[in-house]
Amino acid sequence: MDFRKAFLLLASLTALLATLPPAIAQEPVRVLATGVFATALQSLTQPFESATGYKIQASIANAGEVASRIVAGEDADVVMTSSTSITTLAQQNALATNHVVIGRMRLGVAVQSGAAMPDLTSIEALRTLLLSAATIAYIDPNGGGTSGPFFEKMFASLGVADAVHAKAVLCKTGAEIVRAVASGKASIGMTQASEIIGGAGVAFAGYLPDALNLTTLYSAAIATSVKNPKGALAFLEFIAGPAGSNYFRRAGWDIDR
Repeated sequence: MDFRKAFLLLASLTALLATLPPAIAQEPVRVLATGVFATALQSLTQPFESATGYKIQASIANAGEVASRIVAGEDADVVMTSSTSITTLAQQNALATNHVVIGRMRLGVAVQSGAAMPDLTSIEALRTLLLSAATIAYIDPNGGGTSGPFFEKMFASLGVADAVHAKAVLCKTGAEIVRAVASGKASIGMTQASEIIGGAGVAFAGYLPDALNLTTLYSAAIATSVKNPKGALAFLEFIAGPAGSNYFRRAGWDIDR
């Protein structure tokens, strides 16, 4: 969905929600989101709240947990996850059929603050890093996260699966990966770039080589369990607009609009 289509969608939602009773400004907008959104949400919360009077109540989980929680009936106003998952959840009547595309995210590498930056300019350079790193943190491929299964396939294609498995630090979330690298438990960490950028105690070493990287499209939609529809719409309008988009860009997102 391009920028023009996003605002046509929001205009149609505005017309629909105009028939609803006024929302209480103090009632929070409950956002259920995957970890890839955590940094941007942290940055944009105060500006959104100041601009609209609505408070954000965010809950962060991995992609599998977000899906299972909303399908199980957890109350939420807005859900933010991969576009593929948004479509699936809408088909299950957990979300509204319309959604707003946020942007694309790529995978990157974290090192401890002050550590030497590794070479990520080629596939062979990455392979060398994976073999030389003492310990490597990444998402548990069986934990429901987006990147874990992808990394398993990548390790196999590079012929380093056994070597990586012997020194793997498997984590449930990107935040856990950042903590593992910051504490020295892992020499490097690999996860969505936005989960690394701005993380305490770590530095963003760069994106994986383009030939190997995974680019995922992410979106946001209003949940069918919405309790604050006007607040949810205000939130979608904010994150799809110029100000909101800039917070995502700063967190490492590729934004088309």
